[in-house]
Amino acid sequence: MTKNTVWDTRRPWGTWQPERKASGPPPVWSGQSIVAGAAALFMGGVLAFEVYGLAEVTREAPEQALGPERAVLALPFMACFGVPFALVGSLLVVLPVVWAARRASDRTTGRDTWWWAPAVAVLPALLATAVAGIALRPGPGTLALVGLTAYALLAGSALLARDAALHGGRLLRVLGYGAAAAVAVFGLGAAAFGTGLLTEYRPPEMTAAQLTGTWGDGHGGTLRLSADGTARAERLTEHHSAPRDGADTAAARRCTGTGRWTYEPGDATSWDQRVELTLSGCGSDATEWSVGGTPDRPKLLQRYGDVDEPDWYTLTR
Repeated sequence: MTKNTVWDTRRPWGTWQPERKASGPPPVWSGQSIVAGAAALFMGGVLAFEVYGLAEVTREAPEQALGPERAVLALPFMACFGVPFALVGSLLVVLPVVWAARRASDRTTGRDTWWWAPAVAVLPALLATAVAGIALRPGPGTLALVGLTAYALLAGSALLARDAALHGGRLLRVLGYGAAAAVAVFGLGAAAFGTGLLTEYRPPEMTAAQLTGTWGDGHGGTLRLSADGTARAERLTEHHSAPRDGADTAAARRCTGTGRWTYEPGDATSWDQRVELTLSGCGSDATEWSVGGTPDRPKLLQRYGDVDEPDWYTLTR
């Protein structure tokens, strides 16, 4: 009797028969493949968040960005809410891609070929990009970045889920490689900023003399800052005093008035620059503006709206 024999109970007297093994690769739908795909999605999301933080630091923005460390700060939140979404995404998206890739590979080549997984992942990635384009209406560059990110996450997760289905659990390996990749991205980003390959955005350093002149919002509203410290607003939008009863119209939020202005350069960085404006004849007499833009095109920015996701009223010259 050998290890590859089993007792056949289908016969009354029973006989030892050779063990029959299932032909073909192991099934795709297994707990190990689901967990491996979810782990890949989660770690891929952390990496994407980290890369986005690096890119965000270089872009012009009304507020100082947190940078790649935001991924560290958001990690507890991502662990609580990201893991369940990753499991659902692995079950509903990643594993169907692996299954479809196996079927297509078997029909065309007669065997399970790995490169069919990233090939099939193109379709759902394009669908996700189309949905993002319709819902968010980003620019072409942002939309292309969304598409590449979606494809990289889906293709990588499908390959790792396929590997787990064929060879067993890959959870620790995926988490370990993902953590190493996150450290590498942080190190490469620090090196790029340290060597000057990437430059962190900072608002231009202004003086009171440079701020004098007429600023406009592009919709008929103007603000004139004079060298003697006087200020005059013409049809300036007053967001803070806007009605909250549904009558929030552009005409209801325009104000005209006169007053004074002062410039505060700030103590630490150019992010601390402020223009203090006091106007009579407007709903909110005293307002504070920050400085943004570039040296060639400075901006005055006023924050309004939601505290966590504010809007910005922008004046340019």
